[in-house]
Amino acid sequence: YRLYYERYRKPPGSQAVQDALAVLEAKARFDGEEREVHVRLARRDDAFYLDLGDDAWRVVEITTAGWRILSQSPVMFRRPKGLSPLPAPEAGSNISELWTFLNIDEAERSLLLAFLVMCLNPDGPYPLLVLVAEQGSGKSTQARVIKLTVDPNLAPLRTSPRDDRDLLIAATNSWLLAFDNLSGINQALSDALCRLSTGGGHATRELFSDAEETIFDAMRPAILTGIDDLATRADLLDRSIILNLPRIRPESRRTERELMTAYQQARPKILGALLDGVAAGLRNLPSTRLEEPPRMADFATWAVACAPGLGLQGEEVLSAYRQNRANANTLALDV
Repeated sequence: YRLYYERYRKPPGSQAVQDALAVLEAKARFDGEEREVHVRLARRDDAFYLDLGDDAWRVVEITTAGWRILSQSPVMFRRPKGLSPLPAPEAGSNISELWTFLNIDEAERSLLLAFLVMCLNPDGPYPLLVLVAEQGSGKSTQARVIKLTVDPNLAPLRTSPRDDRDLLIAATNSWLLAFDNLSGINQALSDALCRLSTGGGHATRELFSDAEETIFDAMRPAILTGIDDLATRADLLDRSIILNLPRIRPESRRTERELMTAYQQARPKILGALLDGVAAGLRNLPSTRLEEPPRMADFATWAVACAPGLGLQGEEVLSAYRQNRANANTLALDV
């Protein structure tokens, strides 16, 4: 349109535009190499790739040797509406700075780190992070910080999806989903979240057609926040990490603007420290074996493999996860 206008000072005819688009689509479909397109994270061979989402289309390549920023990506990414850029990560950082911005009990911090490094693994399956807290615990702000750490978006926190279709459309166009201030999870949404966690698709009739289907298929990590116990069904509890946030003491309160300003400055170091953990996971995963692996065995194995890169012991992470699972089972029996 622009080139035509610059040459002829008038818009092109609509039929000419449709003809040109049809030719370009045909060439794209049949003349070129077909390659898979990803959102935010991808795997190629033994390396992970993280799309920074910046104007230069830079990516972070993560391998067993570490990580580095590439100006040319060997895999293809797309940028859905709302996807926001990550900062360029900084090397040599310590993950401890993260706790300046999160109100997580010290005994459960290893679980949050395990969730974050799993969010940076393109393979899945993924646990659901459930933040349960009373008013005044900063759960929405902390969900926003976690979301911004891995997959920033113009709308980081969302309301509960209406149905499977809305959930999977959101998952197709984002990496880490975050649903804030849920008052409860009904059976249909619980089942849909289980499929999102461990994989499952949804087929629906294509608009303006009688027999064609549109199929959505995605496996994604997700954050849920609420005041009450949200995950009460056994199958959803099996896939959840439930963190009960303590109330923030009055003397420790900060304005959201103050906290987010400080967090923006710390983001490159925090992301760099998490990438160190992911690189360690790639190195250690082939030799990591768990005795009596838990329900989410892939997640637990990956968390243990990443632990040394985060300054943790593998047994420390596994013990915290098993305790969290035991607490969840008690909740299921109480319900």
